[in-house]
Amino acid sequence: MGRMIFTQSVDRRFLLKAAGSLVALAPLPAWARTAPTVTEVAFDPAVPALGNPSGDVTIAEFVDYQCPVCKLVFVELKKLMAEDIGIRLVMKDWPIFGDISRDAARMALSAGEHYAAAVDALMANERGLSAHRTDDILRAIGVDVAGARAGLATRQPEIDALLSRNDAQATAFRLQGTPALVIGGRLFKRGMPVAELREAVAKARAG
Repeated sequence: MGRMIFTQSVDRRFLLKAAGSLVALAPLPAWARTAPTVTEVAFDPAVPALGNPSGDVTIAEFVDYQCPVCKLVFVELKKLMAEDIGIRLVMKDWPIFGDISRDAARMALSAGEHYAAAVDALMANERGLSAHRTDDILRAIGVDVAGARAGLATRQPEIDALLSRNDAQATAFRLQGTPALVIGGRLFKRGMPVAELREAVAKARAG
């Protein structure tokens, strides 16, 4: 894989264009009988919640830390959480870009009390990832990287089981890639700017 360059201006135009041209929205119950429930997707106990853990609307985002559009969607989600204290955000790690993405997901989930900062820092990264780069990013926010990597010896089966659940859910939803969002009980197979996020949240609250 070549070096990924994150260009915010170009990707933001792509995000907005995609939001306007793709209407990939479906209630979760409309999927096949084997589709996961909203509770399975949004309330997996192995995934720490960001924003307000007791919020009245949960947004679950299927992400890869090497996905440029995921990074843009995360910026939009942060805007939403800054203005709406009722948002509970769950990051559904789906490392579709290979071992480096899987390593970043494992390390973020091993960051303990620094989990929220780890997600933020990895999403803000504008350079290509490597295991060394991931360690540097997490070390800069106070993560004991050596301890986290040592801890993976015992925690990796648990974390990999979570990643497998996320993959199975993405497959059940027929996702073609990241990002994808589950808001309330609806699936969006695309990124969304903050204005559309607000609208989706309002619909979720309205039932």
